[in-house]
Amino acid sequence: MSEGEELVVRDDVESESLLVSAERRAPDAYEAEYMHGEGMVLYRDKSRAPWPLHAVFGALSLVTIGSAFAGAGAWIGTAITLPLLLVMWLLFSVLRVTVSEGHVNVQYGLFGPKIPISSIASVEAVEYDWKQWGGWGIRVNMKGEWIYNMPGDQGRAVRIEWTDRKGKSKVTYIGSLESEDLAGRIAQARALTAAHQPAALEPGGD
Repeated sequence: MSEGEELVVRDDVESESLLVSAERRAPDAYEAEYMHGEGMVLYRDKSRAPWPLHAVFGALSLVTIGSAFAGAGAWIGTAITLPLLLVMWLLFSVLRVTVSEGHVNVQYGLFGPKIPISSIASVEAVEYDWKQWGGWGIRVNMKGEWIYNMPGDQGRAVRIEWTDRKGKSKVTYIGSLESEDLAGRIAQARALTAAHQPAALEPGGD
């Protein structure tokens, strides 16, 4: 089956036919390295930082370089600060979200949850106010809910309720311009997971 071709999966669940349509996507380098064995990739998105954010990092870098000529020993601070700025820019300039049959992977630099599809209780596209979260990036509110967002998502996000391996309920928001599509792909992954579950035995069955 070629890339972009529609894959239709059918299975019987409680005497009804389950129909799930998902786009087959060839794994990229990241998925081949870190998501091997997680099944078909249903969705991928890379939200990149807008140019004003790049401009801020650039300005800070120039100021840091300029401070190296401020006086004797100033270059030491520059040698420490400049690499840190570059690392922060590289890590937090891309928010990557991938949905496979096995997990929802959120990667913001070195951080982000890997949410098992089977642990998800609900998913929905929502709107949010970035000011209530105190800005963009990786944030947590007073309820213990986390958000991973990037400037430019226009206040759109997907809200996921799930349970971690310790049985603790969690809520994660993922900022996305394609919030409806992302929520739909996660719903498809949940349907695929449900279709692969063995049917329950009748009372008294072997």
